[in-house]
Amino acid sequence: MTRKSIIYYLFLILLLVAADQVSKTLLILHLKTQPGYLKEIFPFLDFVYAWNYGISFGLFREYYQYSNYVFLAFNSFIIIYLAYIFYNSKNVFAQIGMALVIGGALGNLFDRIFRGAVFDFLYFHYHGFSFPVFNLADSFITIGACFFIYSYIIEWLHPSDKEAS
Repeated sequence: MTRKSIIYYLFLILLLVAADQVSKTLLILHLKTQPGYLKEIFPFLDFVYAWNYGISFGLFREYYQYSNYVFLAFNSFIIIYLAYIFYNSKNVFAQIGMALVIGGALGNLFDRIFRGAVFDFLYFHYHGFSFPVFNLADSFITIGACFFIYSYIIEWLHPSDKEAS
C-alpha cells in the first residue's frame, strides 16, 4: 500500500465519520421538535429518535450502566485490528471495505464517547415487517463488510491471479 493510497483512504474514513456525525447531530436537533420524535420520509421509511445503549440491534442494553466501558474498549480494539487488516491488505475491494467498516465503527465509537450511547434514526418498515432502527455508520459497516467478503470470494474464485503477481 502506497503512502498516497493511505492518505486517500484516511480522507475517505474522515469523510464517512463526518457524514455520520453531521447526520446524527442534525437529526437529534430536528427530531426533538417533531411530535412523537418521528418524521415520515416515505411510506416505508421514517426518521425516528432512538438511542442504542447496547450493541447491534440493542443487544445487552439492559447492562448499559455496567458495560459501556466494555463496549468502548472492545470497539477500540476492533478498530485497531481492522486497521491492521486494512494496512496489510493487497486487494482494493478489501481496502475499500475496511475503510468503510473503520469509518462506521469510528462514528459509533464517537457516539459512545461523546453522547453515552449510539444514536439511531433510520427505520424501514413495510406491511408489518420492520427492520431495527440504524444509522449511517451501521450502513457503512454493512456495505464495507460486503466489499470485504466480495474480495475474499474473488480471491477464492481466482487464486491464480494471486500466484501470478
